[in-house]
Amino acid sequence: MCTVIVGFDPDATTPLVVAALRDEMRARPWDGPDHHWPERPTLIGGRDRLAGGTWLAVDPTGPRTAALLNGWPWDGRMPWEGAYPASRGDLPLRALARQARDPRGVRDPLEGEDPTRYAPFHLLNADARQATLRSWDGRCLDTRLLPTGVTTIVNTGLDPADPRAARHTPEFARARPDPDLAAPDTPVTDTGGEAVRRIWGEWPELITEAAHAKPRTPGVGPDQGDPSGLVAHADLGDGQVWGTGSVTLLALARDGVRYAFTDDPARPEAWRMVPT
Repeated sequence: MCTVIVGFDPDATTPLVVAALRDEMRARPWDGPDHHWPERPTLIGGRDRLAGGTWLAVDPTGPRTAALLNGWPWDGRMPWEGAYPASRGDLPLRALARQARDPRGVRDPLEGEDPTRYAPFHLLNADARQATLRSWDGRCLDTRLLPTGVTTIVNTGLDPADPRAARHTPEFARARPDPDLAAPDTPVTDTGGEAVRRIWGEWPELITEAAHAKPRTPGVGPDQGDPSGLVAHADLGDGQVWGTGSVTLLALARDGVRYAFTDDPARPEAWRMVPT
């Protein structure tokens, strides 16, 4: 996952809203959001078939979410260089399971973890009370509380100078939704753009616009695309394509959560609500 936009306001009706875009090799197999982990039956998320982990998961019983972004090593290497014994996709699952066992809900989700087992990462751990980003660059583990408002997280972490953050944070902040998840007409399980708009307002439209705009194609060929593009696409040759393969929308209150998902962000009607 390469971009996560977080709207956090503990005083709002719905304190946490999230738009999470996953960038990956298109040929890498995955499963859409579901209860994929029998040993963690409350968790819902998409599953990476190769390693069995996830890029984002939700625990509706919290409710709480954890999302993962690949990070950049401190020494300037490429993120995919090096061998590591553990998959980063385990981290959201471990974080949520650890929180679920703590009735106080304040336990460090990485407590007891050896970060050197993992390639660099950024791990968002959030609920209606607090949103925290833990970043590991291969040398230092940094923890930051996300401020009230809208924040854009990218592969360099909380980096307001990043072109994506500079461009999209203000527009998502202007349109930050605050739905009442307890309202009787708030969709729970429905399909299509209308159901999603009733919860996330203009955010789905902003994502659709980004999907039709010039994509981000970092480091590929003479045309570098638009570095501020929210949606990525790069043809690497030999049939290999890297890009934004799916988008998740979350709305999380103190006692409820709504979860929407699409693997075709250019088509508003392709959204579906994920049962929680």
